[in-house]
Amino acid sequence: MPSPKSTEMATRHWFRDCINPKNFYAAQAPILKSTFIGGLTPFTVVNRRRHDSALECTIFGYVNSFIHSATFCTCYVITLLRHESVTAHFFDSEISTLGDILQIIVGLVALIMTFGYSVFRRQTLIDSFHALARTDKHFKEIGVETDYKSTLFFNYGLLLIQVIVNLAYISISIAIVTSSGVYICGPTWAAFFLPFIMMTMINSLFVCIVNQAKHRFYLLNKILKSLQEISVDKRRLSFDEKQEEVKVVKIQKPLNISSVFSNTNRYMPDVINQVASIQSEICDACDYVEDYFKVQMLTIVTISFLISVFDSYYVLETVFTDQSTDTPFSKLQFVTFFFCQGFMHVVGVINIVLVTSLTIQENKQIAVNVHKLINVNHYDEELTKQLTNLSLQMTHRKVAFTAYGFFKLDFTLLFTLVGAATTYLVILVQFSLNQSPPCDQKMSIPDLAQGNATLSP
Repeated sequence: MPSPKSTEMATRHWFRDCINPKNFYAAQAPILKSTFIGGLTPFTVVNRRRHDSALECTIFGYVNSFIHSATFCTCYVITLLRHESVTAHFFDSEISTLGDILQIIVGLVALIMTFGYSVFRRQTLIDSFHALARTDKHFKEIGVETDYKSTLFFNYGLLLIQVIVNLAYISISIAIVTSSGVYICGPTWAAFFLPFIMMTMINSLFVCIVNQAKHRFYLLNKILKSLQEISVDKRRLSFDEKQEEVKVVKIQKPLNISSVFSNTNRYMPDVINQVASIQSEICDACDYVEDYFKVQMLTIVTISFLISVFDSYYVLETVFTDQSTDTPFSKLQFVTFFFCQGFMHVVGVINIVLVTSLTIQENKQIAVNVHKLINVNHYDEELTKQLTNLSLQMTHRKVAFTAYGFFKLDFTLLFTLVGAATTYLVILVQFSLNQSPPCDQKMSIPDLAQGNATLSP
């Protein structure tokens, strides 16, 4: 039986390993384990040896994914059979019925495709993690040491925010409904919240891995900028001084990352060669990410667009009209409920677009820094040759994220969605006006005669 002292030491050792990851996989453990428990990924981080981690698929992961997908489908089927929905208690019309049907069908198909895709395409996501892990090894070859603790805290912070947002949204929604004395069964609530929970989990996984690619592009830009400073300094030295003097340059970074390497003429072309290799591997990782998440991103954007359009219509209908909705909810409760739902989905899409756009921009900046370095390099033909090859590589190895090729995941998507949402809102308003009873502009004959009699002198 272990002694209390040994147990305490083991606990301290475990806690120290949890907050001080030694490799890339250990730093990604929080997000990978959360998606593993949620059934979205059948693999998780496994510690094989001390300071050595890897991704491994388990039987529990496959069974867990099947149980989650079966549970979600059951909730949707029960909701359809009971002809019950959360929205129907707020707004009972042909448009709300159409919105409920579309959301349920899209959500059901999306859940099945997402869980199936995560199982059958699992190796693609694993390859993306492997590619990013290899880049860290190449960074070490030129002296770049990554502080994985910062990555770990970023993942913990992102998960904490997601949990707080989910709990707040679910609590507010349930509180609004229950405060009005409306009873909704558990499967209906599950069918209502499951798409949002699923999207936040996928969103977190996508943001974490794309942010890692962006961070490594940023490191490459810092290295190139430091080489520019070295080249400018070398132009001020004579040829003999350049051969004798060896500088040591340190690249400082906000996340406690530094790089130390020599700037001799012999070594700088080697650094550029490693930069080209790292940039290519990061692009490979981004290609794997784009290939794996293309179905999930199409699902998220589609569901978010539908929900945002219908919620905006419900809110506008309530705010700008005085018609009674024949529901037990007040106008404030009505607007708060649908505004929160639409706002959450819009924020999710903005989060995706923001991280992808910043990553693409960071990769484009590499080409800019390469040509700046070419312009200031007037002493090393081999370095110029390596930079030219890297510039040519940048024209062919570009980073792009799409939703199964239908549209790009960048800032242009926001303008497209706003334009499409405005168009569909106008259509819904026109449809609502056509369905509303016309104004009674004609008066009956008795009323007309009575009115004439009243107006007569």
